[in-house]
Formats: sequence, structure tokens, C-alpha cells
Amino acid sequence: MIRPSAPTRAQERAFQQSVIYASLFDYPLTVEQLRESLIGQAADESTLTNWYQCSPRLQAIIEFADGYYFPRGRYALVDTRERREARSRQLLAAHARALALVTRMPFVRMVALSGSLAHLNADAGADLDLFVVAAPGRVWSVTVTTLALARLCGWRTTLCLNYVVSERALMVGPADLFSANQIIHLHPLTGIAVYRRFLAENRFVERFYPNFRARSAEAVADVGPGVGLGFSRAVAALESLLNYTLAPLYERVCRVAYGWHLRRRAHTWRSRDQVRLEAECLKLHTHSHRHEVMEQFERALEQAATVTHEESLPVRVAR
Repeated sequence: MIRPSAPTRAQERAFQQSVIYASLFDYPLTVEQLRESLIGQAADESTLTNWYQCSPRLQAIIEFADGYYFPRGRYALVDTRERREARSRQLLAAHARALALVTRMPFVRMVALSGSLAHLNADAGADLDLFVVAAPGRVWSVTVTTLALARLCGWRTTLCLNYVVSERALMVGPADLFSANQIIHLHPLTGIAVYRRFLAENRFVERFYPNFRARSAEAVADVGPGVGLGFSRAVAALESLLNYTLAPLYERVCRVAYGWHLRRRAHTWRSRDQVRLEAECLKLHTHSHRHEVMEQFERALEQAATVTHEESLPVRVAR
């Protein structure tokens, strides 16, 4: 019988980094999620389980209980995750009509949940953060029209279109761990084909997450009622009519008017480097947590590095 071998230091580091990064968002990982979000290493679930069981160092830093991996001493994250998942599903059900509005808008090619709701990790006050891909030359009109309709329906304080790009601008950046993590956790609601093209344009994700695979069309059905609907012939006909009449002028008006409104509020932006007001890209991460998260990540890794060397640590049997 071949006994499983202990992981290398690089493999231990990947395991540790992945669990610690998720814990920054109070999110413990199942072994399936750990495989998908394993940073820089390829491994399947059984291999990850063997790594943990054979590594005193990993067991000193990371705990496994009730099917979840999390930093040692933070079992409360399990309860937090279960509470937030239940709350997230309630929020998605409550906002099904708002989601359906966005997915059925003319010139919308893909809609994906982003942020905490994409992880089913939202607290009560969470926004409905969406990443949207629009038809070329229609980014600004899609954004303005959707937000205007959301205001009329009373959803404006909840619905957050903070990243809208066109099919001509599918590559996002910077090409770092933070961006890659956001991309692998997008949950597409509609536009699966465009979603796959988007991933193909952002191949840098594979460098950070070699185990990640695109969400399937079947996964859309698990989000909630009223979403995941396909591109209808009626919408296609309406788009054709608008393209030859009002749409080009309306796009220019929206870009000028909404651009003026946004720039007028630029003094309130905490992260100006995460804002893009371009013809084919409207990125409004005005209060991005990018720098804060990466600084916390570095501090957490430094703290984990102070753990006693593996030679003096007993091996604990995973529960």
C-alpha cells in the first residue's frame, strides 16, 4: 500500500494562502472550494485532504471542522458562513425582479453577480453588486437606463452597477491576485457564452488559480427565481430598431450627462485609481477595498509564518 506523501513547502504555502485569503472575508472553505481557489498549484480534493493530514505545519495554522477549512481558532466562521448563506438566498429571492430587469435589458450581453452575494456571503445591508457586459457602444446608455428604471421601481439603493464593460473591452485589470479572485467568484446570471469569452480574454486568472473552471449553464438555475433568462427575439428586434434610430445619440447623451454627474462627485471617491470613465468601460469602484485587503493578507501571512517549525509539531488527525 502506497502511503500519501507530505506536501512540499510550495504546496503548503498554496493551501495556507488560499484559506487565509478566504478568511479575510469571514469565509471558511469546503475542500471543493479550496481546490477551485487554490493559489498557484494544481491539485484535486483527495490530494488536498492528504496534504492536510500529512502536514504538521498546515495543521498548526489551519483547522478543519464540520467540512470546512479555516484559520486555527476561528471556528466561529462556520456559523457566520451558514448565517450569511441563508441571508444571501433570502436577498436574492427578494430582489429577483431587479435581477430580471437587468438581464432582460436591451444591449445587455452578460450579467453576473459579484461581491459578497456571488459567494452567498452577504450580511443584511449588502448591495446587489453586478458585473455587466453590454453591446459595443452601449455601456453608458445601458447603465443610465437601468439605474433610472431601478429608481422608479424603488431598487436604486440596492442595485449597484459598479462595473459595466462592452464586448470590445472584456480584458480587465490589473492582472493580480485580487482581480483574479474577483473573476473566479463571478456568478453569471445570463450570457454564458459571453462569460466564457470573458474568461478567455483574462487568461491571467489561470496563473493564480490553475484549478478554476468556468461556471456551467446549470449553475445559473441555483441563483434564484426570475433570472438566467436567455436573449429573446423581441429584445433583438428592439435593438435593431434602436440601433438605426435613437441608440447612437442616446449613448452620447448618457455619456456626457452621467459623466458630468460622476466627475462632479469625484471628491468623494476614496479609490480614484479604481475608477474608469471610458467609452467602452464604466468602472465605479469608488470605495474599493483592494489595497486594504492585500495589506491584511500580507499581515495574516506574516503572522502565520511565526508558527513553530514543523519538526516540533505533532500531527493531528483531521476531523
